[in-house]
Amino acid sequence: MLNSKPSSPWSVWTSDFSGNMKALIILGLLLLSVAVQGKVFERCELAKTLKELGLDGYKGVSLANWLCLTRWESDYNTKATNYNPSSESTDYGIFQINSKWWCDDGKTPNAVDGCHNSMDRGAWLAHVVSEKQCHSSYLLWEGLGIIRLYVCVFI
Repeated sequence: MLNSKPSSPWSVWTSDFSGNMKALIILGLLLLSVAVQGKVFERCELAKTLKELGLDGYKGVSLANWLCLTRWESDYNTKATNYNPSSESTDYGIFQINSKWWCDDGKTPNAVDGCHNSMDRGAWLAHVVSEKQCHSSYLLWEGLGIIRLYVCVFI
């Protein structure tokens, strides 16, 4: 016979899960919320992180220039995105790595995937590593050197 008393959606939570299981679920939800939100760095915090990753002086690019690039590309935001209608591509993350040329997001037509790094793999650290590996060909620093010319002179 069915219970005639209406059950609460919380009844499963209160009766069926142990304390450890509840703690794991809550921890998982908290970690998921941080991962979904991304991270917005403070300038000094990012400088310290980039230095620890070995980017200060990498390929002759100073820490100041890395900070300049990340400031004007993403405002130090690891979850920044920018859609480019002309190429139907998207720039992702703190370095605004492009889905057409560098990291295939699975949505960009004719993506080259130059760093062989799928966008769904990762956290911002993967983007830093990809950027470091592909720096010598990175479009913002090649050719016109747009970032160096009109932004980084103000640091």
